[in-house]
Amino acid sequence: MHMRYPAPARRPEPQLPSILFVCTGNVCRSPFAEHLLRDRLPDIHTLSRGIFALEGSAMESQMAGELSARGVDSQGFRARQLSAADLGADLILTMSRRQRAYLLDEFPAAARRIGHMGHIPELARMASENPDAPLKEIISAWTRRAIPSGLDVPDPYGKDAAQATRTAALLTERVEQLVPVLRRGVVAP
Repeated sequence: MHMRYPAPARRPEPQLPSILFVCTGNVCRSPFAEHLLRDRLPDIHTLSRGIFALEGSAMESQMAGELSARGVDSQGFRARQLSAADLGADLILTMSRRQRAYLLDEFPAAARRIGHMGHIPELARMASENPDAPLKEIISAWTRRAIPSGLDVPDPYGKDAAQATRTAALLTERVEQLVPVLRRGVVAP
């Protein structure tokens, strides 16, 4: 007599977090961050969008040059307008407090996933202090924290090459701080 045992219950596969970067025109800051993070963590679903996107435009040339200097190609990128469907990402990062306020006002259901790029050091600190907490919980707690003024990522659009260099350096630093947080954190299905 053969005993039949039920198949072990399949646990849902954990998923890597999805990230959405948001800026104004989606031609400078958000695509720079999108491409840099995708280069650092190719398995993570990474997008960028603009609140007032210059729809269909390529990445701004100075920022594309800064990206290229970091060994990352922006070929094929086209700016896209933010839509409600994009707000399903596990982490949504704006470049300014004003953009964040806009998203919180327009998409309140996503509030616990909308953060600020300049506030990434605080997210990294919270993640390192809570190594066993699920990433989703850390992000939710982080989005409730007050964001000090002065943390906005400056918009280099229409400015000189020096501003593009400064913005790219700041975004590179923030993405590098974000990488270990995302690497450790799969989000539960």
